Amino acid sequence: MQKCLVGGLFLFLFLSTFVFAQDGDLQSTVDYKANKMKTELHLTDTQALAIGPVIKDYLTKRAAILQEVSGEGIVDHVSVKETLKALKENEYQKLSKVLTEDQMKKWINKENLMATLNPDSLESSVDDGPTLGADGANFKF
Repeated sequence: MQKCLVGGLFLFLFLSTFVFAQDGDLQSTVDYKANKMKTELHLTDTQALAIGPVIKDYLTKRAAILQEVSGEGIVDHVSVKETLKALKENEYQKLSKVLTEDQMKKWINKENLMATLNPDSLESSVDDGPTLGADGANFKF
């Protein structure tokens, strides 16, 4: 009985450490991307604080999608790519409420360049820059 409790406690601590490490990696990725955007786009402190949750939401959902398909034997890459594209569109929609039109164009162009340089990426590039209107961003994909 005592061995079961010790073994269970060990397993719990091991898995907890693994989960905390993943959360730490996620947060460090969010911080890295937010700092990169702040520097490259010359964001205000308010903008920099506002983009963090948007980035974290995107990365969390993206990781869940990729984790879900990683265990599948045959993956419908077109479907996965469309799902990730829709997720990226959602992220851009949210970011457009925080960033200026010029900042959005600059960031989208940078991400498109990175997608072009990394053609094996599951995420597709955005074809046209956004336009901002009274209702938010209007993206052309």
